[in-house]
Amino acid sequence: MILLGILTSTAALANNEILLMNTDSRQHAVSEYLGQGKWTVVNIWGVDCPPCREEMPELVLLHDQYSATLLTILGIAIDFPSFGYPDQDEVKQFMEDFMIDFPVLLSDESISKKLGAGYLQGLPTTYIYTPEGELVGMQTGGINRNIILDFIKKRSKIINPENKSKNPE
Repeated sequence: MILLGILTSTAALANNEILLMNTDSRQHAVSEYLGQGKWTVVNIWGVDCPPCREEMPELVLLHDQYSATLLTILGIAIDFPSFGYPDQDEVKQFMEDFMIDFPVLLSDESISKKLGAGYLQGLPTTYIYTPEGELVGMQTGGINRNIILDFIKKRSKIINPENKSKNPE
């Protein structure tokens, strides 16, 4: 996991509101998911990206285990390998195949720069935001739930050993 030297706040994103469509053609602001009191894991992936397919069960499990207490996962689907906008029906099928129940929005490679993280280097790419909405980590390439939980645990102010519901073990 790479720590970013530049932090992006939700206030900065709100000033440059990022609006994306979901798979039902409804528009959502990315700021709806950032800075809401929980860690936010933004995962940019593509339907035909082998490492994306490999890591997706881990992200679904992470969401299922910790979405009520610790973190929010936001998926952003883009086309692979073109990095353009994805086919909406292919994304829906992928979500069904992998039983994805966290929010997924559609975009292209420009999303990385809009999120304050510079140019997209590859897929999958994962960004981690604090509960206050500051971008503090990124990983290009595959990731698993233990890497994410270890990263959050080392940086979290809300996790303490006495509160088992928020302690990612």
